[in-house]
Amino acid sequence: MGNCPPEHNSTIITDVGHKSLDPACNGERMWTTFLFSSLFTLFGGYIIILLYDLSKAAVIKQRRLKLVRYIKYLGRMNDEFATYYRPTHSTNETNSDDDYFSWLTAIKEWENNLISGQTKMGKALFTASQHKRRFWFSLYAVVDMFTIPPSFVALYLNRNWIGFRFLRAIRIMNMPDILQYMGVIERPKAIRIVQLASKFIAVWFAAAGAVHLVENSGDFFCDFRNAHELDVFNAIYLMIVTMTTVGYGDIFCKTYIGKLFMLFFLIGGLGFFVAMIPEFSNLFGASGQYSGRYRIVKGKRHVILCGNVTAHSMTTFLKDFLHKDREQVDELDVVIINKRTPEIEMEALLKRYYAKVKYFVGTVMNIADLQRVQVDKATACLIIADKECADPDGEDSANIMRVISLKNFNQRIRILLQLLQYSNKMNVASIPGWSAKHGDEIICIAELKLGLIGQSCIVPGFSTMMTNIFRVSAYKTKVLQEQTQIWPWRELYHRGAAMEMYLEELPRSFYGKSFPEVALTCFKLRVMLLAVEMKQIDVESGLHRTVVEVAPQDNCIILCGTRAFMVCSSSEDAKRIKYYCSICYPDLDHLTDAQVRRMKKCVHAHEIDAARNDQSLSPYQQHGSNIKQALIRLVEGDVRRPLLSQDIEKEHETIVYNDLPSVKDIENFDSTGMFYYCSPRRIQEAVLNKETLRERRLAFRRQSIYLNTLPPNNSKCNFSPLLSTHPVHFHDHVIVCLHADSTSPSIGLRNFVMPLRASSFQRSELVTIIFVTDLKYIENEWNTLATFPDIYILNGSPLDPYNLKLINIQECRICVVISTLDRGNSDTYLVDKSSVLCTLNIRQIEMKSAPHLSTFNILQPSSADLNATLLNTIKTITTLTIDSNVQYVEQGDTDEVELEFFLTTPFASGAAFADSVLDCILSCAYYNDNAVNLLRNILTGGLDSQLEEILAEGGGFSQCELPDILKKRKRARVAMLEIQELIPDIYTRQSPVTFSTLFCESMQRSNIICMGIYTLMDVLLRKEPNLMDKKNYEQVRYTGHKRIVICYPPYNYHIDPSDMIYVMQNSQPNDLYSQVDLEAKN
Repeated sequence: MGNCPPEHNSTIITDVGHKSLDPACNGERMWTTFLFSSLFTLFGGYIIILLYDLSKAAVIKQRRLKLVRYIKYLGRMNDEFATYYRPTHSTNETNSDDDYFSWLTAIKEWENNLISGQTKMGKALFTASQHKRRFWFSLYAVVDMFTIPPSFVALYLNRNWIGFRFLRAIRIMNMPDILQYMGVIERPKAIRIVQLASKFIAVWFAAAGAVHLVENSGDFFCDFRNAHELDVFNAIYLMIVTMTTVGYGDIFCKTYIGKLFMLFFLIGGLGFFVAMIPEFSNLFGASGQYSGRYRIVKGKRHVILCGNVTAHSMTTFLKDFLHKDREQVDELDVVIINKRTPEIEMEALLKRYYAKVKYFVGTVMNIADLQRVQVDKATACLIIADKECADPDGEDSANIMRVISLKNFNQRIRILLQLLQYSNKMNVASIPGWSAKHGDEIICIAELKLGLIGQSCIVPGFSTMMTNIFRVSAYKTKVLQEQTQIWPWRELYHRGAAMEMYLEELPRSFYGKSFPEVALTCFKLRVMLLAVEMKQIDVESGLHRTVVEVAPQDNCIILCGTRAFMVCSSSEDAKRIKYYCSICYPDLDHLTDAQVRRMKKCVHAHEIDAARNDQSLSPYQQHGSNIKQALIRLVEGDVRRPLLSQDIEKEHETIVYNDLPSVKDIENFDSTGMFYYCSPRRIQEAVLNKETLRERRLAFRRQSIYLNTLPPNNSKCNFSPLLSTHPVHFHDHVIVCLHADSTSPSIGLRNFVMPLRASSFQRSELVTIIFVTDLKYIENEWNTLATFPDIYILNGSPLDPYNLKLINIQECRICVVISTLDRGNSDTYLVDKSSVLCTLNIRQIEMKSAPHLSTFNILQPSSADLNATLLNTIKTITTLTIDSNVQYVEQGDTDEVELEFFLTTPFASGAAFADSVLDCILSCAYYNDNAVNLLRNILTGGLDSQLEEILAEGGGFSQCELPDILKKRKRARVAMLEIQELIPDIYTRQSPVTFSTLFCESMQRSNIICMGIYTLMDVLLRKEPNLMDKKNYEQVRYTGHKRIVICYPPYNYHIDPSDMIYVMQNSQPNDLYSQVDLEAKN
């Protein structure tokens, strides 16, 4: 048959055909007997099991039918028994029913036990199930069928056949289970490696055994004359060469059955081997470099980073956290621990910071992984939240579990935790080991994000100002000249954006001085003082606590141990304050920049220490004291001349606050005294009626048409009858375009409203807030908003321009665009599509309502056309998840794609806000203690235990009852003032007003800190020499209405009369009360 060796070749028959037989076999082959025993056992056993299963199924069916008939019989007997005995034995009716139901329940339980196989009888009836038949043809059962029966046949025939014993190699795949039972392997990675290795070895050895059998036996249709001698080692060698597709050709199959087996094996086995290579590569190659142990280098510190670790979240965070201007950053390593192996983008980021960032695959929930990254020796652990998740509560719960695992492993480790919802703070406070005194901090995303946006509604550009202060950015002139190109104003903006927040202890030269004096001294040393951190005694508990005072008044005296929050360009400038000596530098007005840069610690420090020890200054100051404290001069020559003039001091001393609030005033505030209050309203009372809004809009249109038909001399007639009355005043209001539906997660809108309803404002300063969103969504948060006055809802889509026109968006103060939709979008760049589309719709409304901006308007900012354009411009704040989507917010800014988010025009003008800003606040909280508390003081006006409890519990506010609570209204707040309010004679001065003059005069006159300016872009462009270049002019001609945030401008910067000034000032509650009383009388 085929190419079988010829029969007449006796040499081949003798030497090859019978070489696989033992001499005792006498040339007789009985392999068919051994093979038949295996096949007979396999199919015969299956037939027996099938017959047994059918017979038992029939028996069970008969028993069930009999049982059903018996149950029906008992039912009929019970009915007859109840009918016969009911007239005379009504008292036994209940007992008979109970007996019946007890019998019925017992019978059903017996039937279930019988069928389920839980009893001995049930197990006997359950032997012929479908699972048994399925198991009979399973892989391991077939292996047993082809290996065990031939062994019994060999005993009977007194002969042996190797046969299919090679199939026993398949049992190697059970090795992972055995090792797990013995506890040798426990980790998932080790288990998976053993599983893959056992499968590979089992297939390899089994295939080698099959080739060894057919090659040494020969083809049966050739009467085994073509047998090929092949030992076990060469068979294994042949299969590994074949599986790896090498194929040297030195050993190959010669039998037809062997060649046929190789054909099928190359198709199946080779595919099996190739499919295992990528998984082996992932287990050994990619994760091998991330599965080691972090080794601490002497002189180095490290922080742990976990949570939502992605390339997008890490890009902004690492750039800010590892900035070279950060103090002691050279001695710090970042150890990232994450369950996922880094992707390509993450690997590129790790290579960029390869000397500072270490990545390990693992989880903080595993003690072994915590030991690998040396958590017990880490300085802190930072947990980053996923701001794009669709389930904020689930994300917070996962991060809280990480905190529990870390605190159980090391209670002394400092943890900085990001939470999405404010209500989850209570769960963290109850964790054993959590202590705010030891540096543990919670950064609530909803509180800070919405608080910054809410404050920006009152003070435009506030979010940009605070972000630039809290983040770190190097100021490089050469690089900026390459980046700015046609936008030279960015150099001035970037200089302000490079200002950073530092926390340093004030030197002894400042002890005993008031805050305004210290602030002026620091300003002359090129540092802006914003707040102080002081230790005070709690009146109720008598314990010492640390309090952050933002822009305190002149009755705040600097004491020993006081630390200051200062804004400057570098850490060297901050240390300059630390080394300041009033003896060496008595005259700061004539101090040169070179002298300022050379300022270091001097020899007078020891003399000042001796002088301070002679004075008995208490290290603590009673909080809330209204007594005017005298200035203390401890060493002669501290100050050459008083920084505050005598007239100004007397002016402040004559102010006495003796007015008491009226009952009406008390009813307008909540129980904490921090916010305005009204009686809780139902949500239906806050919903605006669209029909009424349409009538009002039509009335305004009729009025406009009627006015155009009148002659000019009759324009002052009364047209009030044409207008439709409405309780909401649609002018200078705040519109919130909230993209959400009933399934969207809550974002904590109360954090947005609180800065707008702070009690530090006058009642007339409160703006109306209108939410344009789905009513079903806002119902979930209405219980937290019901006690705030002047809040209304327009049920509808923010993408509909008609809805925005109904509430007169053209005359609103600002429009905020927030989106909670598209968070689950697979394409991360589309998560902001709702916000971008809504912003573009508003721009279309603006273009239709605003007049055309002519070329003359840019060069003449005070012209009537430009003023009309500025009045009709709709200011917006668009929240973004992805930074690069800022390019779609402002159409026409062609270079926004190439710049980072913090340098783009929308962010510089305060028109855009990104979630990456919050990661910069996290890094600032690590380097500066109480930095988050400072920001929260600015947003809400201070930290209060009662307020914290209300916000954490998620409940509403209650009405104020005690007049003393309203003292909290007198606190620092951020405001935006016109330059005329600070310097009334700016137009009459012959010399230009610089920022240095503005800061000093504002501090001396009104105790106000000037933080920056909000200037028109065209004012900056007019100062550029290349403005009149035709090419550049065409690209900037339509940007004159925008304003840019300039934080802490240069000292010699000339203030323009159109500039708005960012100030930190203290509100005066007496003025507020008198204003309210005056309005009530009128």
